[in-house]
Amino acid sequence: MRVVAVNQFYAPDHAATSQLLTELCEDLAAAGDDVTVIASRGGYLGGEALPAREHIRGVDVVRPFATRFGKATMAGRLADYLSFWATSVLAAAREAKPDVLLVLTTPPMIAAGGALVSLARRLPLVTWVQDVYPEAAIQLGYLAPRGPASLALLGLGHATHRAAARIVALSEGMADRLVAQGAPRERIRVLPNWSDGRLVSPREREGHPFRKTHGLDGRFVAMYSGNLGIGHDVWTFVEAARRLKDKLPELVMLFIGDGARRAEAEGLAKGLENVRFLPYQPHDAIGESLTAADAHLVSLREDLEGLLVPSKLYGALAAGRPVIYLGPPRCEVARVVREDDLGWTGRPGDVEGLCRALEDAVTRRAAWDEKGARARRIFDERYDRPVSSARFRALLKEASKESP
Repeated sequence: MRVVAVNQFYAPDHAATSQLLTELCEDLAAAGDDVTVIASRGGYLGGEALPAREHIRGVDVVRPFATRFGKATMAGRLADYLSFWATSVLAAAREAKPDVLLVLTTPPMIAAGGALVSLARRLPLVTWVQDVYPEAAIQLGYLAPRGPASLALLGLGHATHRAAARIVALSEGMADRLVAQGAPRERIRVLPNWSDGRLVSPREREGHPFRKTHGLDGRFVAMYSGNLGIGHDVWTFVEAARRLKDKLPELVMLFIGDGARRAEAEGLAKGLENVRFLPYQPHDAIGESLTAADAHLVSLREDLEGLLVPSKLYGALAAGRPVIYLGPPRCEVARVVREDDLGWTGRPGDVEGLCRALEDAVTRRAAWDEKGARARRIFDERYDRPVSSARFRALLKEASKESP
């Protein structure tokens, strides 16, 4: 099977979509498929321009010219999107005809470009939805609900859905949102994101190098690892730490990462010895950092249900650690944690409930360690990279047989 994939970011970039697409494409290539990726020369966080062409672990990577203003301003970000949209469409049109075209929908203009190429060249198209636009951008305050940009994105999304042979959603809730946008339900397949169980695997707390390096021996580490964005609740976590600082002196809440709410979280935690912050850890050290936790913290704003799925869940399960989740109760994370008894779920703002959960986790470690062991078993069955890649490959093969 010959596959052409289009996304703004690809290895060696460490953006979330880059990591997922890189792992999928490398697994497709390892299975014998001919894979080409079209990506930008710029990285998610800027930096030097990447090569126009290279071969990375079995995958041909083509990087057409595009502006590289970066994320500093909205105008610069838009210029990067639009220039990559134009040049990626041309690059995809010039590639040898594939059996299937795979495009990610972040940003949605890229997927719309894929739809154009699909229609022009009569190719089966698969769209891989990570966030539902424009609704996610509206709820996060980036776009006006009935503004021209929102209406344009809604129109692009509708056209892309109609052109796709298959649409990949991350959860049933996301599938429902896409159907509400006009996506044909029979073309949607739910495939959750994943983590790499070879990179992240459980290890004992005793003698753990990350815990030792950061003075965490003897502490109960409740870890939030990843983006501290505006779609996530940080106040409830920090307030719980404040209320428990004397009652549970062994508890430490560790935030690893960055994002729009990092400064807010640091301000809320000022003067609290039991709340700490670290920067993002290197990708090849992610297993060491995730397994340093006793429990993982995950959150999502109530109004974002079905619009995105926090990928932090899969790293926590891979690490074999229980999950403490704050967010809408119908979200995919809540469903998995609740149905498989992998931790505790509550609503944003429920400080008292969170305090009770943390007290229970600290005082009944053996019971919570059982939840963590169960988390890894669930991960091995459903969310490990080889399992997920095999499912995705089967979907691409299915789509490749569709008449465009």
